[in-house]
Amino acid sequence: MAQKKGRHGKVEARKTAPLLRFNGWVLIIITLLCFLVCFVLYMSSALSQEDYWEREIVAGLEQQENENAAKGKTGRKVTNPVPSSEKADESRIEQCAFIGDFTVFTNYYKTSSGYVYNDAIVGMAESRMRSISRSLRGGSPAAVYIWYQCPSDLEKGAAGLGELVNNLVDQMATTPIYILTATPSSDPEENQRIDTWNAALFAMADEKGLYYVDINTTLKSNSGTLSPTYEDEATLYKTIGDQILTHIAE
Repeated sequence: MAQKKGRHGKVEARKTAPLLRFNGWVLIIITLLCFLVCFVLYMSSALSQEDYWEREIVAGLEQQENENAAKGKTGRKVTNPVPSSEKADESRIEQCAFIGDFTVFTNYYKTSSGYVYNDAIVGMAESRMRSISRSLRGGSPAAVYIWYQCPSDLEKGAAGLGELVNNLVDQMATTPIYILTATPSSDPEENQRIDTWNAALFAMADEKGLYYVDINTTLKSNSGTLSPTYEDEATLYKTIGDQILTHIAE
């Protein structure tokens, strides 16, 4: 510290000017203010554009909504119909569970004991649905396949299937669930009802995050009815098995 003499000859200490200290908070505050000013200017410019709301905000919300709908209850994002994939080994069928009209199917493919449920969808009791779901949860199949031909009462069939799917999803949300379309008929009028049923299946699959396998189109002739090739039972069910093995999403 420097010293100097006062008026009366006394030595006095000279005060040194304080050094300027750097304060980090000042830099942070300045940075935040700059960011805020830039953001306000950007938003003012963006909102002045007539199509900004539709182009940025609405479009973003719609995209998120579509993604959430595709995931459904299972939390999976699905693409339906399931695209074709490399054919899996036939042994996969033994690892999967089957619910619905699979009685004849099991004559041509080996399935695991206790993994096949041939209950009718119309009139199936809620307790039975829960029982099936709990059994499958305990068995942990690689996937669950649901296949019901077009019911006589479309409304009751769709309601029953919806309840069954809800039970399955609640018990085993991480297990892939596939819905197979109904096979076409040789009767053009019946095919109209079948197409309505398959459309309902597609909507349900998208809503609940399930996998939709379109075997109906494969089995149709150019006229839209069942191709004569598949009037042979063995050919029909072997082809359905091939569709299962070549349309695997997970």
